[in-house]
Amino acid sequence: MNTDENTLGQIVEVKTVDDIAQVNIGLSMGWVILKITENITGWEDGSKSSKIIYHMGKPKSLPI
Repeated sequence: MNTDENTLGQIVEVKTVDDIAQVNIGLSMGWVILKITENITGWEDGSKSSKIIYHMGKPKSLPI
């Protein structure tokens, strides 16, 4: 498969976002979600907190 036909081959810019409002704005502008990860922080008292991280890519042309 030619890389120009592959979605990842069309990506010209990558951005990491943790705010869902920014994700929604990016999606409305043609950005695509490449990967979703979770960042977990352990605290001294034994508790944990987590944050969802969205890895987004801007394709050369809008996806179909």
